[in-house]
Amino acid sequence: MIATVDISVQAANPSMPLFPMRAFEGSPSSIRVRNVPKRIGDWVIDKVYFAVTYPDNTTQTIECKLVGGVYVGTIEGCATIGDVKNGYSIFADGKDENGNAVTGYCLGKGDIQILDASGITQPLQNTTFVQILSAHPTSPNDGDMW
Repeated sequence: MIATVDISVQAANPSMPLFPMRAFEGSPSSIRVRNVPKRIGDWVIDKVYFAVTYPDNTTQTIECKLVGGVYVGTIEGCATIGDVKNGYSIFADGKDENGNAVTGYCLGKGDIQILDASGITQPLQNTTFVQILSAHPTSPNDGDMW
């Protein structure tokens, strides 16, 4: 996966999830984080990092590099196919308006989907349909509701 994530809306509204991260099994992923909150006076974000939890329960965290106003980071792929709810997070560190260090701002979270890259068709599971028939009264005057 190579994707750009705009996080301005999620940073201000934590209940808004980031778009799902989708990658093929074994493929590294590169993320570009745009619209990180800007400096206001002495308040500043000076570090952005990307953390993932993969379907095989492994975790990775990498620090993104600031390049042309966008934070860029690449993580290793995962060999296990599956989904993880809130599997990736974008965090930031910086300084508050008084110059004190602040760590762990959560700028957003999103789901991870690791997709099958084999191209092999998986057979569908057998499906059985059941039709339930019920006896209806012959007329509505039989005293039973139908």
